[in-house]
Amino acid sequence: MYPLWLLLPVLAVYGALYIYPTLSGFYYSLTDWNIYKESIRFVGLQQYRDLLAAGDLVNAVRHTLVYAAIVTVFQNGLGLGLALILTTRVPGRNAFRTVFFLPCVLSTLVIGYVFSAIYRPEGILNELLRFVGLGFATTDWLGNADVALYAISVANVWQYAGFAMAIYIAGILVIPKELIEASIIDGSGYLKLVRYVIFPLLAPSFTINVILSLIGSLKVFEIVFALTSGGPGDATEVVNTYIFDRFSDGLYAYGTAANVCLFLVIAVISFYALHLLRRREVQL
Repeated sequence: MYPLWLLLPVLAVYGALYIYPTLSGFYYSLTDWNIYKESIRFVGLQQYRDLLAAGDLVNAVRHTLVYAAIVTVFQNGLGLGLALILTTRVPGRNAFRTVFFLPCVLSTLVIGYVFSAIYRPEGILNELLRFVGLGFATTDWLGNADVALYAISVANVWQYAGFAMAIYIAGILVIPKELIEASIIDGSGYLKLVRYVIFPLLAPSFTINVILSLIGSLKVFEIVFALTSGGPGDATEVVNTYIFDRFSDGLYAYGTAANVCLFLVIAVISFYALHLLRRREVQL
């Protein structure tokens, strides 16, 4: 029992700050709790029916799924590319690893404020485009509804690609050198070595990175809030900014119901993706 007694303080904090709020959230989503009522009344699934009838939530869900797809693909692609480069005999590779990893330990709000300066009409990005003769491509990156969501995705990929890189590097470094040397002796070029030896053996690292980036991007809030707050209009409205707006309006039960829906969607997508990726690991 001695180790269990040491776990009790941790379990108490975990239960108070996570388990209880989660369970109470399920309950409050079944009430009419809002700032305009003096008492809370149980209304069953009424909040969920209102959510399904709300067209603006569908729009937020669509933006969230598009954002999650972009971030998951490019974050892992860039992270894998950096890992492959920085596990070769590149001069100063340890310094480069540190530089690329550094953004993920910074506050997301700080990253958002930095990119808001970069994306301004007179910001660094547009000035660079004009300098290289691509002035026709300049735009208000965060004020243009057609590109704002993609601009935010780029900021998130830039921040967390280094984290994916670190996991891929760890996976590459545990690959037995004998397998790589044998492949080289057999005449495999670098691309074949990556495709048939390194990438299959990186399957566990790939699974971890995909699941983490998928969950993180589905829960996105800070970077969107810092850059656009869901604007222009509702062009970058994601589920968490939608929930934030509902709580700001005092519609606590409605916002909690939306949060429960987000929790269930993330759970379903994540478990299904994990199932597919685990099966892929076995097949490889």
